[in-house]
Amino acid sequence: MRAGWLAGGLAGWRAGGISLYARKRSEEILFYLKMGELMPTDRGEVLKHVFNQYDRHRRGELSALELQSLHGDIRMGGISYPQVLASMKYVCANPDVCTLEELHDVLQEMDRRYFLVQDLRWEFSLLDREQRDMINEHQAMWMVQAMHGKNFSRRKWAAFLKNRAIPGTLVAFAEIEVLLCNVKSSLDVLQDNEEEERDRQAELERKRLREEEERKERERINRLRDEERHRKEEEKQKHEEEARRKMMDEEGERRRKQQELEEEERRKEEQRLRELEERNREEEERRRREEQEKYKDAEKVVSDTEEEEKSLLEQLRIVREKLKVETDEHKRRQLEEEEQRLLRLLYDLRHKRIRYSLKVAIKERDRYKLQYSINEFKTEKVEDVDMDLEKAERLLREITSRDNLRKAVSRREIEELEKAINVIKKNGLEVQLARELIEANTILTRLRKIQRIRSEILELKQSTVAEIRSYQNPPPVVHTVMTACFLILGHKEKETKDWKTVQALVGKTGKEGLKRRCLECDASKISMESARRAKELLDKHELDEVRDVSAGAATFYVFSVAMVEEVFDLAERGPIPDDDDDPNAPSDPKVKAKGPQRIDPTKMILNRGRQVVTTTSTSTTVVKSRTKTPTRKS
Repeated sequence: MRAGWLAGGLAGWRAGGISLYARKRSEEILFYLKMGELMPTDRGEVLKHVFNQYDRHRRGELSALELQSLHGDIRMGGISYPQVLASMKYVCANPDVCTLEELHDVLQEMDRRYFLVQDLRWEFSLLDREQRDMINEHQAMWMVQAMHGKNFSRRKWAAFLKNRAIPGTLVAFAEIEVLLCNVKSSLDVLQDNEEEERDRQAELERKRLREEEERKERERINRLRDEERHRKEEEKQKHEEEARRKMMDEEGERRRKQQELEEEERRKEEQRLRELEERNREEEERRRREEQEKYKDAEKVVSDTEEEEKSLLEQLRIVREKLKVETDEHKRRQLEEEEQRLLRLLYDLRHKRIRYSLKVAIKERDRYKLQYSINEFKTEKVEDVDMDLEKAERLLREITSRDNLRKAVSRREIEELEKAINVIKKNGLEVQLARELIEANTILTRLRKIQRIRSEILELKQSTVAEIRSYQNPPPVVHTVMTACFLILGHKEKETKDWKTVQALVGKTGKEGLKRRCLECDASKISMESARRAKELLDKHELDEVRDVSAGAATFYVFSVAMVEEVFDLAERGPIPDDDDDPNAPSDPKVKAKGPQRIDPTKMILNRGRQVVTTTSTSTTVVKSRTKTPTRKS
């Protein structure tokens, strides 16, 4: 009964022909309908009756406009048409129409939106401070994001902004009210997930295609880079080979020019020294004859003076013995005067003996006698009447320089040889020692060549040495050169006939390394037999022929040739002389044994004092007036 009454009242109200009482009753029906106070059976009948009242075309379904009209009668003002469409889309199976079974749920959804819009309008007005009924896009996004929380979809928001009539302008409430009121349904979630999955798959596909393109591009670039690198490496190797060959040619040309220059300088120096020697020869002969004539009686004078000294010493001893026993004052005075006279005579005789001893040393040109006589001459401060001291010192410098030069030549040391040559030039002895200088310059040129070759060996790159070792079937010229080189280093020729043995020797490191052994090679320890055989092997090839095949082998070729020449030169000159082999040394062993005969003037201790003569019962000793006899430093 109640349901029928409600339905009848609502229909009469819609017809507009009912009384005021009936209108009030219809409003009560709608109120009860809104409040949900009707029983389920009553609600179904009322909804059916209401549905039939608004379904004017009797199609069994309501359109969006009919639903909007129905809800507008229930709620004052109702909701907007887009909200109705959104409600139908959310509830109805067919979003274009609403059936009787869906009416209640649609009305519930529309009510939700109706009341929600009321609250959202108030919040919208708070953001709209200028009262333009507009807010900016950022505020609109914040409002939607605050409404939906974690369900906020940036993709949908981006689609909304993209589909606006004028993107970027202010946003009205009507534009976002549906978006604000929408609630994600399971279908929406499913659609969103599907769209996100499609987007993700599309992004993955784009990423895959992009990575594939990048991979292909990288492969193409790497292939081009590899081709470019190979091309550059080939060009670099070609340029390096050309540069190496050019450098070798330039180095060979430079070495050849340097050798020619050194040889030319040596030849000019030798010619100059020979001219000096030729000019000096006659002068030297004349000077020697004059010295022989001048000093021919010097030995006799020295001998006579020594006898006179002995006689005076005996007289002096007798006078002093008399002084010891004489008591007469007058006689004592006479004896003292005699003692002083004898001392003066003894002093003069001693100086005379020293002067003539120096003349004898000059005549004999004996280095040890010159050293002793010069030292004694200076110690006693003998007056140099005949200028013999300067002559003796010059002669001693000449003899010492000659001896030092000969030792330096024999020892084959560049620094010592250069030092000896410089001393000769500094002392102005080039004329006197011209022959020795010619020989020394020849040796010095060869030693510098060997030193330069050793420097080249030291600077050899390991790759150059490895190139020699890398040959499996070496060129004959390389095998021959390395055989000669190892002959020089002390190996037997039969050892090096097998190339594998040569490879093993070349590959050694440390003390047994090839470069180190070449640097430490001593020509004096190489046998003449090995040198001759090495020369036979090396004479088969020229340097340019070896250099065209291998730069490393060319270096060892030059080294071997230089060492062979050095061995032959050492064999011609003989072993290094000892000090006892010095031709200027005294031949008498007793003379050698005397300390003063072999004194180095730079190691003297000179003690100056007053002349004192002492006499003993067995002998009389004269203590020199200004120094003691020179002695070596202890």
